[in-house]
Amino acid sequence: MMEILLLAFIVIVQNAAVFLDNYAIFYLTSRHNSSSVASAYTKKFQIDFLSRGFLFFTPPLLGLILTQDNLYFLLMCLLISSVVTLTLTLLQSFNFLSKMRIKFYFPLTKKNIFLLLIGLVIYAIYLYVPFYLNILSYFFKEQSLWIVQLSPALTAVSSVFVVYYMDPKVAKFIDATKNKKNPAVLFELIVIRIFGRIMILLASVFIYIKLV
Repeated sequence: MMEILLLAFIVIVQNAAVFLDNYAIFYLTSRHNSSSVASAYTKKFQIDFLSRGFLFFTPPLLGLILTQDNLYFLLMCLLISSVVTLTLTLLQSFNFLSKMRIKFYFPLTKKNIFLLLIGLVIYAIYLYVPFYLNILSYFFKEQSLWIVQLSPALTAVSSVFVVYYMDPKVAKFIDATKNKKNPAVLFELIVIRIFGRIMILLASVFIYIKLV
């Protein structure tokens, strides 16, 4: 019973963070024609703050499972959480697109494909670093104390792409005049999130099959 409750709590707090992370950027972008863009940015930062708050609960809970030496349960948490994450991202993305009413447009140039691939890798890591590090720590128990401490550093590295590439592109989309807005930005935003989270699920399934 305790394991089920712990599993449920991990999945809930992890995906509350994912939901809010998606919602923050979709909320801001949907206000691109609003006269109160500054207020929209403020609300986005508030939502991001809540998202990170939920995410802080995940590492100690995963660490608790690690101390019990229960790899199967750790992998189950990753697998179930990744399914919920992908489902939430798909639902939120389709809802966002239906509200924006913008036709699909994303030119497949070499540069765009390269940046898209980087984005997919980043979003396969982004917000899921604690899961990967705790699974790695299971196999390197003598080094586990410093391995799990890498979580803030790796999360910061994965956030660089979001903060210095995606966020400025979204800002330019919002600031552009109506006839100069580039809808490709929106689809890049959505595609890297969806396919990045598909990669999380595929990685979860692969790890589960190989290790259980």
